[in-house]
Amino acid sequence: MTKCKVLLVEDEDLLRASLSMFLKKNGFEVLEAQDEEGALVRLKGDKFHLIITDLFLADGNGFGIMKYLQDYCQDAKCIVITGHASLDSAIKALRKGAFDYLLKPFEFDELKTAIDRALQKQSEEKLVRKLDYHKISKNYGLTKKEMEIIKIIVSDGSSNATISENMSISKNTVKVHLRNIFKKVGVESKTSLTTLLLSGESRQPGQTAS
Repeated sequence: MTKCKVLLVEDEDLLRASLSMFLKKNGFEVLEAQDEEGALVRLKGDKFHLIITDLFLADGNGFGIMKYLQDYCQDAKCIVITGHASLDSAIKALRKGAFDYLLKPFEFDELKTAIDRALQKQSEEKLVRKLDYHKISKNYGLTKKEMEIIKIIVSDGSSNATISENMSISKNTVKVHLRNIFKKVGVESKTSLTTLLLSGESRQPGQTAS
């Protein structure tokens, strides 16, 4: 099994060494950079599952790294760490594509939890891209509108209000479609719907979970 490859970007030598040791002990392959220039060189020369970067670096900031990830490494997840947090920087980091944002000093357990969540999300996104929506529609007799709703739910777990806004339909109409979808697929919630579809399992129309 291929090790998860992590790019660690941190300009504090002692912290970078400590984090690198922790990551390696937890089974990750770790490459390091101490500034934005070095990080971009690493990113252009290798493929990473996860990037952990300080937000403020000697030659720039993590936003330049996040911009590169958005443009060229969209599958990778980014966790931002910083000792100079502000609400504005946190919001900007998340808008720029950061998966999580940790304030120094943090416990190793906090970082491990953030990493586990990021990799779980990454795994789910890979499964979503592999879904055969035509087969799903045919198996369960789903309408075009129902399939549009399923794609939105599976992609980002949207609320009824967001589905309503994205599809320009009322919330009540969303609820009607969801009831029909749940009945046809044999589930009782959006969570169980997503779990079933990503598992690759299928049920006969009208069959419910035992």
